[in-house]
Amino acid sequence: MKRITSLLTLAFLFSFSATSFAQDNSKYGETEEQQRECMEDLSVYKSFKKQKNYDDAYPAWQEACAVCPPKVTEGLYIDGALFMKAELKKEADEARKAVLFDSLMANYDKRMELYPTTSKRPNNKAYVMGFKADDYNRYVGEDVADAKRIAFEMFKESLDGMKENAASATFSGYYISLFYTWKAAEGEEQEMYNAMLYEDYLMLQDYIDTKIKSEKAGLAGESEGDDDEGAEPLTNKTIDRLEKALNNIDKVFVTIADCESMVPVLQKKVEKNPEDFEVKKKALRLMNKKACDDSPFYLEMARAVDAQEPSASSKYSIGLMLAKEGKYSESLKYLEEAAEMCTDCSDQEIYLLKAGQVASVLKQSGKARSYASKVLKINPKSGEAYLLHGDAISGMSVSDEFGGRSVYWLATDYYNRAKNVDSSLADRANKKIGNAKKQYPTVEDVFTAGLKKGASYTVFGESTTIRTR
Repeated sequence: MKRITSLLTLAFLFSFSATSFAQDNSKYGETEEQQRECMEDLSVYKSFKKQKNYDDAYPAWQEACAVCPPKVTEGLYIDGALFMKAELKKEADEARKAVLFDSLMANYDKRMELYPTTSKRPNNKAYVMGFKADDYNRYVGEDVADAKRIAFEMFKESLDGMKENAASATFSGYYISLFYTWKAAEGEEQEMYNAMLYEDYLMLQDYIDTKIKSEKAGLAGESEGDDDEGAEPLTNKTIDRLEKALNNIDKVFVTIADCESMVPVLQKKVEKNPEDFEVKKKALRLMNKKACDDSPFYLEMARAVDAQEPSASSKYSIGLMLAKEGKYSESLKYLEEAAEMCTDCSDQEIYLLKAGQVASVLKQSGKARSYASKVLKINPKSGEAYLLHGDAISGMSVSDEFGGRSVYWLATDYYNRAKNVDSSLADRANKKIGNAKKQYPTVEDVFTAGLKKGASYTVFGESTTIRTR
């Protein structure tokens, strides 16, 4: 009934007078009849699309494709991809799925052929290629030889053309397909892809950071969203997609990155380009990312970078080395400079945490607690920050009925939070809890104070629980 009503409404809308065609409708066809049919078919399928009735929209879209000139509107191909993917999602017959997939790929090819550039995207072909790669990657099975490599080449073409303006799916799709291409390669080719996994990780991180900052600063302007379903300003939904892409890239990086394999790759890169300062900066950033700071090469890169271009990364590196030498006061100075210079960079959490840890070693508990709080604002699931918070609190003085021992209750709360958010820290947290328990007031102390075990108690403005040793 809904479809009949829609069709009757559309029939009424298209009761044009002859004068309606005085305007230029040439893009809809060569004759008045073709123009009328094209506009009507476009409206029919768009009406179904608006209702999210893709079952009826798809055949109506096919009719529009049969009647309208190929270059009537880019939206015809954007919508076509949407409908075909909806069909693929519900289709059980493998033969028809194969036909739909081929049609989807051909749809992308036609769009790139007809719209290689647009007023909004000078390199529209590269942008669309990212969506083709994503769908190719999604629908081609693992049994297809070189499927990941083919997807990788398409993602690479898109990323090379769009850089930081690429879609979210292109960023993560590129890195994930690079990972699988590296795994399948052998010999020198595998070494090449291995180097790319390290180098391109930083490149993608920079691209995504730039795009997120652009959105947050309100500089996106008339840019389209990443869903490729129509022009609309970038929204928080887009930021969510970008952050998800960054998270997916990080997951892959963590699985492949270890100091033993990474440092030799970076050394070769620097030796090959000894005058390239950017290569040295990237090498230092990557080593900082994985805490690969035990080699002479690390010291060499830190000094080279800081001498030519003092940065948060170089300050952090030098501070780290000084801490390893036991020069904590000097180390803290560099680490604090790193944190100050990195006001909105991706490594801010690392710099703040390390500055707090060194402050804790120096018994500067208030400062250590402040840094722990800053880390938790950035990452509420940082187990290391909870440990630091607990250490800082246990080192602070408070005036209470128990000679200041109430701080150990609150410290224990933070140690428990640390192992709850990060199970890998359980052993360290339990050891700290064990030490804190030894400092609890006795049962007699609590009784004398007129309080009881298990009751609430406030320390430094935070609620904790009374415990006894």
